[in-house]
Amino acid sequence: MSVSTSDKVEAKDAERAESPEERPDMDDTPPVLGSWKNIYLFVMVVWILLVIIFQYLTSTYS
Repeated sequence: MSVSTSDKVEAKDAERAESPEERPDMDDTPPVLGSWKNIYLFVMVVWILLVIIFQYLTSTYS
């Protein structure tokens, strides 16, 4: 009796998979800014500021 490749893959995936109950750290809030929404907002604001600064420098020194 041979074991198919798909059975082997499913067995490996089942071994690697962790249920959400085993990973409580995934539900924790980030250590800074209080929520993931605030972190994403901060990153977007910094990115926009960098674009503006680089555009200004490019137009000034070109």
